[in-house]
Amino acid sequence: MIGFMKYVLRCFLFHAFSLWLTTQILPGISVNGGWQGILISACILSILMLFVKPLLKILFIPINIMTFGLLSWTVNVMVIYFLTFLAPGVQISSWIFSGFSNNGFVIPSFPVSYMLSLVIVTIVLTTFTNILHNVSEN
Repeated sequence: MIGFMKYVLRCFLFHAFSLWLTTQILPGISVNGGWQGILISACILSILMLFVKPLLKILFIPINIMTFGLLSWTVNVMVIYFLTFLAPGVQISSWIFSGFSNNGFVIPSFPVSYMLSLVIVTIVLTTFTNILHNVSEN
């Protein structure tokens, strides 16, 4: 039981830090309420990831089998989408990517829709959380 509580606390802290870092990097996500808003949102996100994500994975087993696991990331997108409803301070919005240029490699500016913004936020947030989990295990 103590091991599970440590895991839940670690998940909460990792989600809080990842949520804060994602809001600092991407313009498509904002969390209102300062640190209190981030901590409340991280608590809700941790509950969603610990309880709702496994249920969604079970429901989407047929789709994962048909696509050989390529659409397993959609479960994380759904969880972040649920977070925007359950945590009133979390807002994901469309934005304009200003472009990128380096040594002749150019990515022009383009508008990022709400759905693409949701996917990008999910990828960045999940990547940060997974990195923290992997570092803490070693």
